Amino acid sequence: MVARPLLARLLLPCLLSGCGEERLVDSGGGGGPAHTADDAGTGTARSLDDPQMVPLVPEPVQPVRVHDGRRGPPYPVVLAHGLNGFRDVGPVDYYFRVPGALQDAGVEVYVTAVAPYDGSTARARALAAEIDRILAQSGAARVNIIAHSQGGIDSRYLISTLGYGDRVASLTTISTPHRGTHVADLIAGGGVVAVAIADAWAWLFGELSRDTVNDPNSRAALETLSTAGMEAFNRANPDDPRVRYFSFAGRSNLQKADAECGAGERGNPDAVDTIEPALLPTWAYLADSLTDPVPNDGLVTVPSARWGRFMGCLPADHADEIGQLADLFPDLVSGWDHVGFYVEWVAYLRGLGL
Repeated sequence: MVARPLLARLLLPCLLSGCGEERLVDSGGGGGPAHTADDAGTGTARSLDDPQMVPLVPEPVQPVRVHDGRRGPPYPVVLAHGLNGFRDVGPVDYYFRVPGALQDAGVEVYVTAVAPYDGSTARARALAAEIDRILAQSGAARVNIIAHSQGGIDSRYLISTLGYGDRVASLTTISTPHRGTHVADLIAGGGVVAVAIADAWAWLFGELSRDTVNDPNSRAALETLSTAGMEAFNRANPDDPRVRYFSFAGRSNLQKADAECGAGERGNPDAVDTIEPALLPTWAYLADSLTDPVPNDGLVTVPSARWGRFMGCLPADHADEIGQLADLFPDLVSGWDHVGFYVEWVAYLRGLGL
């Protein structure tokens, strides 16, 4: 067993300097223009050649009108970011190259931005305002949300507590810590100084992105993502039966994790991922064992990421799941193609009539 208390003392400085979340490199590349909540766009999904994970849409789905005059499926796709997230920094999207690829596939896609560092109560209220604008601009009755990391918690609060179950058709979470993460427990346990350092980092990052008012609240974010915080959150935010919930987990550091990942509806891919060096310390902390490690992506364990219909594991770490750091090509080791995954997943949702 890895001694967590000892490892915690070694990891804490690294975590507070940003190694525990997505860090970005401005590569000069990027996807096509994405809709924000202030842009309008329309389109229908087209069939894709040689899908890697999901069935093709047999025919383009045509928009229909529902009883109140608002547009029915296919619904717009909304991309929601996680902790330390943003809409874009220069040419680098948070979901790197994904919005442009979805637009090229004929999908109406919007990218939202909320406070990079805050609790999900506050972030969800900001997300609600974005969803309201998207619905008003698109004329759609509902949206399909795809959320990475904390974005999935924000979205669940939006649906359950803020009452948006009638406006969200589906929620797909990618490596969302539905049962919390010990990484948040670790930083929060570092005391006032640790949180102050985290706030300083959060403020600096906020100055770079400037998607929202830069007023970081790291303590609230850590409380949301802690294991105790999510236990309370889950009791207070039951799933809405009007919404379809899907989840994917990430696994990395050459783990295949058949026992955990084989339970997914799409099985467990044979490919394995080599983890980003910055995430290796937190991967080891979450694994908690050298002989029988808990499968994780460097920030979230597979058991914590499972929610609703668990579709399976992705051979990717927490950064690779969204194409960071600025991944221009499929992974050389695993073959993981994050852009292809998102395009094909949206095609699958279209095939379900969403």
